[in-house]
Amino acid sequence: MKNPFYAWLTPILAVGVTILGFLILKPEEPTAVYWINLIYSLCLVVLFFIWLKWGRWSSRSVDEQTLYFRVFLGVGTLYYIIAAVVWMLFFLLWSTETGQKLLTIHLGLSKLLAALPEPSVNIYLLGILLLTVLWIVIASIVGRHDVVYNTQQTALEQATDDVRAFVAELKEQAEQHQHPDTLRRWKALIREAESVPPARFGEQKDRLTRKAEELMKATDAEKTSHADTRENDIH
Repeated sequence: MKNPFYAWLTPILAVGVTILGFLILKPEEPTAVYWINLIYSLCLVVLFFIWLKWGRWSSRSVDEQTLYFRVFLGVGTLYYIIAAVVWMLFFLLWSTETGQKLLTIHLGLSKLLAALPEPSVNIYLLGILLLTVLWIVIASIVGRHDVVYNTQQTALEQATDDVRAFVAELKEQAEQHQHPDTLRRWKALIREAESVPPARFGEQKDRLTRKAEELMKATDAEKTSHADTRENDIH
């Protein structure tokens, strides 16, 4: 049973507290940066809770992506949120005289501030855009490679199961049709089937199947021949 506090109340409270905090700290004449911070903070809060819920669901259901990618995406999302908060705080300090003194005196960033242009809304939005694009691009590249790897791995596991099933079928046929004269040939065929690489099983299956059919015919022929011989000996 889902916990309603975690599923609904906690995210709603987090969004409400974020909005309330901005309203309490709202200046008399809000700037564009203020509204950008309000909207961006709400987006980060929503993203964080989506990540929490989606991460729990995806850990139990892995389809085209591996669990490792889900973990990477979760960690990457968390790093993105942290980087976004750091950028917001840095710009807040950078855009005020008091904040620049704090960055210069206490954090020793005087050279960095001297190399940067004057703070502006466009630069702030550019920083947000770069962080977002970087997060999406990295996740997309890793996700694409992860899909290819997972597809190949799934196909390899399926081929491995096919090899095991085919070998078990050969052993069953050998028990049903084995004869002292063909026993070695059955063992050799089973060893050959076991040594086939799973990735090449599809192209080797028909050949091995034909050999098994020929061996069954040969075994049956040997049994018939021995039966006729015993019958003639009796007469």
